[in-house]
Amino acid sequence: MITIVGAGLAGSLLALELADRGQDVTLIDQGLGPATATALSYGLLPPGPAARAWQQLQRRHGPLGLRRRWLQLSRRGLPLPAWQVEPQRFEALVAAALKQAGVKRQARLLQSPDDLTALRNQGPLVLACGAGCRDLAPQLDSRLRCSWAGILELDDWRLAPARCRWPAIALLPERFSRLELEQRAAALSQDEWIVDTGLVPCGTRLLAGQITLVRPALAAGTPPDAALMEQRLRQALAKRWPRLAHAQGHYRQTAVSFCTDGVPLAQCVEPGLWVLAGFSGAFSQLPEAAETMAAEISRAEADKSC
Repeated sequence: MITIVGAGLAGSLLALELADRGQDVTLIDQGLGPATATALSYGLLPPGPAARAWQQLQRRHGPLGLRRRWLQLSRRGLPLPAWQVEPQRFEALVAAALKQAGVKRQARLLQSPDDLTALRNQGPLVLACGAGCRDLAPQLDSRLRCSWAGILELDDWRLAPARCRWPAIALLPERFSRLELEQRAAALSQDEWIVDTGLVPCGTRLLAGQITLVRPALAAGTPPDAALMEQRLRQALAKRWPRLAHAQGHYRQTAVSFCTDGVPLAQCVEPGLWVLAGFSGAFSQLPEAAETMAAEISRAEADKSC
């Protein structure tokens, strides 16, 4: 049996790939609530290999929330065709796909390396729980770090600029400052935060902006003050869209994992222990990474039985 800790995007896609290869898979849901890295993602994909990978996944496992979208990267530029995996729809639909594939699910909260001992005795173990990986396996590569990410979730589409409403257009910055901050994480001596402005339709919601807080330590630590983070996010958004300064909405934040060099941690850490975490563009990168890791784990299991 192969156990995967983390039932978000990474763990779910890996479980589907392993099940396709005939493996007996148990997926452990940490039960961290609605504010997860998957739920707070934009889920946007450029046309090309990533979108085709999701189309292939849907052909094998049924609908997973993929839809066409338009993307605008500058105020004067023309919208470009793109794709989006709507995170909330994905989380609802992937549960049925996992059940159909024969993946067993287990609700269990793991918080320390001691919690993994019994699981590791049962067979190969994969850590795919994002920021939680560091707490469960402190020996992981120091490239893997944690930050806090927050978004403003708006229910009223009338708050969006007219060009964002129909056809639904995602408005994004030409360059995300978050990636530059993550690259500097190892050199930080104090907490540092940035805001990337954006408006992204997501089902019936409108996701506004992304605020990122990076600390000098490897682990995420205690959650930052949500009211302060929301205030910083709204102030940054209001410089571009003044109505958002006091618009009714819900601020949500969660700890996320990233790698300082931009290369995700997707490898065997030690015999019987694997890690799949640290993705800066998870919806684009994970289908290929999950397929590759599933093939490697399956080969390792086959070699043991020879």
